[in-house]
Amino acid sequence: MNKRLLLKIDLHIHTIYSYDGLITPKELVRQLKKEKLDGVAITDHDTTKAWPKFHKVLGKYGFIAIPGVEVSAKNAHILALNVMSEIPAGLGIGETIDLIHDAGGLAVAAHPIAIYRGWSSNLFGKFDAIEVINASSFPFFFSTIFSRKLAVRLNLPQLAGSDAHYYREVGSAYTLIEADDSILENVVEAIKRGAVIPRGSFIPLHVRLKREALTIKKRFG
Repeated sequence: MNKRLLLKIDLHIHTIYSYDGLITPKELVRQLKKEKLDGVAITDHDTTKAWPKFHKVLGKYGFIAIPGVEVSAKNAHILALNVMSEIPAGLGIGETIDLIHDAGGLAVAAHPIAIYRGWSSNLFGKFDAIEVINASSFPFFFSTIFSRKLAVRLNLPQLAGSDAHYYREVGSAYTLIEADDSILENVVEAIKRGAVIPRGSFIPLHVRLKREALTIKKRFG
């Protein structure tokens, strides 16, 4: 039997192609090396424009690149993993999840504490996984506890990602994925079957403040 790999992947980051993202390909490669990550999911807000360029650069340096998008659904943000086409924003949660599945992707409830309003288990049960650790969430510990309990109640895989918008945030949270190899489809299948371990902590305040300052500069000059 072949020995499986334990891959360290940040499943939630934003690049310069997000309206509030700051991460360039060069910065991302440097940070992935520093944090000893095996790869990353590119999940910009409502766009997949970063994919061609980032996929090429990450592949050049031997990193796993998972295509994706953070969809702004009605009253929720949903990570669509393994999706290369854009999913329309503003639709209902159930419809958005259906479109993600139709595109061959996994639908992940991103930072669910920010969107939970007493929804039924049936609605949350349509997700493929729950992001239980989001390094950008506040309050971090309460958010993590809430999200873990939700994932356990729904018996869904527990994932982690930094939600990085600034390169120094990448790797603050990540998911350990037990996969047969580093081929994209097998990594995605491992996530789907729950062969995952979420890890990470909150982004330090001084890094968050630096990100906010750079974001304001990007948006307003």
